[in-house]
Amino acid sequence: MMVRMRVVRAALIGSGLVAIAALWWNTVPGTQPPIGIVVITLDTTRADRLSTYGFNDVSLPGLERLAREGVVFAQATTVAPLTLPAHTSLFTGLLPPNHGVRDNADNALSDAHTTLAELLHARGFRTGAFVSSIVLGPGRGLKQGFDRYQGVREVDGPAAGPEAWQRRANDVMDDAIGWLDTVGDSPFFLWTHLYDAHRPYDPPEPYRTTYGHNLYVGEIAFADSQIGRLLQALDQRGLRDRTIVIVAGDHGESLGGHGERDHGVFVYEEVLRVPLIVRAPALRPARVDEIVRLTDVMPTVLEMFDVPSPATDGVSLVDLMNGRKNNLGLEAYSESLYPQRLGWSPLRALRDGKFKLIDAPRPELYDVEDDPIEERNIYDGRRALAEKMTARLAALARGHGSTSTPGAGVNPEVQARLASLGYLGGAAKRESAGRGALPDPKDCISNYSRLPGSPVFDPSCGQWHPTDDADVAPQPRLR
Repeated sequence: MMVRMRVVRAALIGSGLVAIAALWWNTVPGTQPPIGIVVITLDTTRADRLSTYGFNDVSLPGLERLAREGVVFAQATTVAPLTLPAHTSLFTGLLPPNHGVRDNADNALSDAHTTLAELLHARGFRTGAFVSSIVLGPGRGLKQGFDRYQGVREVDGPAAGPEAWQRRANDVMDDAIGWLDTVGDSPFFLWTHLYDAHRPYDPPEPYRTTYGHNLYVGEIAFADSQIGRLLQALDQRGLRDRTIVIVAGDHGESLGGHGERDHGVFVYEEVLRVPLIVRAPALRPARVDEIVRLTDVMPTVLEMFDVPSPATDGVSLVDLMNGRKNNLGLEAYSESLYPQRLGWSPLRALRDGKFKLIDAPRPELYDVEDDPIEERNIYDGRRALAEKMTARLAALARGHGSTSTPGAGVNPEVQARLASLGYLGGAAKRESAGRGALPDPKDCISNYSRLPGSPVFDPSCGQWHPTDDADVAPQPRLR
C-alpha cells in the first residue's frame, strides 16, 4: 500500500485538475488539448486477422477509420497469451515478473501497485471500466482507480455456464456510451473490453452468415461494429477532437498454428503479435514498424497528459508517434507459465530486432523477418547470439525482486467459472525443478485430448494434478 500511496502523492504534486503538456499539443495551432482517453481492448485478437494489418477477408470499418486517422503499430507485442496478465501489464506498465500476475487463475493484482486509472483519477479524471468476462471481474485487481467498474452480471445456479460469465460487445458498449453521458465537462478515462473473439466463436447475425466460413473473423467483425458505435458516440458529443482513442489486443489466437488450437501455452507470434492503434488530436496518421510493447501504453498516455509516471518496464511512444524518433531500440519480453498446470515446462520469449528467442527445454531462435511463421529454428547456427539473448531473457524473468506482491487469491467459485471458460483452475504450482526437468510443451501439445473432462497425457508429458483449493476438472480449451 505504501508504494502505491507514494506514487499517487507524487502524481498530485503541482497538479490542478488536468495539466496538458505544451510540447505535445501546442505544436499544431488551433488544436485544443484532449480531455478524454478511451482504451478499447480486444481479447484474443491476432493482428494478422485485421484488415488494417493486411487481412483482406474481412470488413472492419471502425478499426479502418482509426487506422486512417491515427498511428498503427505493426509490431506490437504482448507479455503473455493470457487475458489477466496481459491487461495487468497494460495498465501498470510492468512485466508479469514485476507485478506478480502470471496466470488468469493467479492471485489478483496487489493494491501495492499503481494503475493508470489511479493516476488519472488522482488528476481529477472520471474513470469508468466496462469489461465482458469474469476473467477481468472486479475481484481480479484492475478495479483500482475506477469510479465505476462494470463486469459481467454473473448468474449462479445449475444452469449457469460460460454464457453467464461473459457478455457481447453490444452490451458493453451500451453501458459505456451511457456512462459517457454522466461525465459532463470532466476529463475522463473510459476502458471497454471486448471478449467476443474468444472461443466458442458464435457471432450474432448477420455476421454469422457473412463469415460462416470463418466465425473467428466474424466475431472480430461484430466487435468492430461496436467500436464504430463508440466512435459515433464520441462524434455526436463533440468529443472527436478532444479524446485520445487507443485500441490494443491483449493476445492473439493460435488457430491451429504449431499444433495449438487456441492460446495459453505457446509464445509464437500468432499469440504474441497484437494490434495497437492510437488516434489523438494533432497526431498525424502514420505506421510504425518498430517493436513496441503493451507495457509502453501506460507511460505513453501519461506523457500525453503530462502526468508524472512511476517507474515502469515500458517507455513512452510519443516520439515514435510524432516522428521525432524512428527507432527506440526496444526489446520485448513475453512468458507463459500456464504449461505448468499441465506438468510441462514454462516458456519465455525475447524479441530483439528481427530475432526472437524462445527459452524452452529445447530452445528456439527465429529470424521473424525471414521466417514470420517460425518454422526454421536457427538456434544451433547462431549459438553466440542465442546465448546472449538467453542471458538477457533470464535477467528479465527474474524481475526487480521486490515488486511482485501477492494480491487476493482466487476463491473456489471463481476457479469453477474460469474452468467453464476453458482455463484450468487453482493457483499454479511454481516448479522448483530446473527447466530441463519438465517436458517441452511442443513435444506434448498433440497428446492433449480435446474431449471434455478426459485430458489424456503421454506419460513423458507429465500429468494433471487437481488443485487443493477446488475440485475443478481440466477442460478442453487452453485459454
